[in-house]
Amino acid sequence: MNKEQKQSYLKKLLKGQISLTITFWLYFVFLSLCINIFLDNSFSQVDFQRTNYDHYFSLLIYLLTFVYSILIFISVQRSANNYSGNKFWSFLAKVIISINLFFSLYSAYDLVKVYLFEDYAIKSEINSFKSKLPLKVDSFSYLINVDIKEKNIYYTYQLKNIDSHSKYNLNKFKSGIQESLCEDDSTLKLLKKDYVLDYTYINKNEEKFTNVITNKLSCGKNIYDLEILREILRQEE
Repeated sequence: MNKEQKQSYLKKLLKGQISLTITFWLYFVFLSLCINIFLDNSFSQVDFQRTNYDHYFSLLIYLLTFVYSILIFISVQRSANNYSGNKFWSFLAKVIISINLFFSLYSAYDLVKVYLFEDYAIKSEINSFKSKLPLKVDSFSYLINVDIKEKNIYYTYQLKNIDSHSKYNLNKFKSGIQESLCEDDSTLKLLKKDYVLDYTYINKNEEKFTNVITNKLSCGKNIYDLEILREILRQEE
């Protein structure tokens, strides 16, 4: 099939001149399913460290799928109008494709908020992550809850075995947690955006063990040093 034939076929598809069976089942059901599987496998992971390029690329992919939803909506509608068989099937195809377009529009609206308003994106990702809880972190701790209110993110961990008998061990535990938060790229990114990370730890009896609150000031003035060092190393490559 040469270029001219391809253009002719696409024009026929958009004008509804391709049979409803092919337009609906192949171009809507099958291809849409393939697209959704690809998106789920490629962009479903929560990652606060994505670069601007990653954001723009994934945004472009989603926008292209939205445009495809509009085009296939037009194609199925017109093909259904030209359908000469039982009108029930053409009506059903119109209803299904209309519902799909409605959800595509809603997803596009949600997507715009996610990519244009980063705070909304972070809140959406946290709320989505909650469905995966409780989550085993290591051999003695579980993340059992996470929540966000304005610029405060609340984490609740349950510890199975921890020595809390001495003040020394408690202070050592808290300083270790705070140091790890100040060194981790993903949490640093949140702290630099003025988020406050509130970590609550409970024991196996669900009694509060300790609380660690970390903000940008908790990490000291060197919070941007790692970022500067990376930029220097990148320029030297």
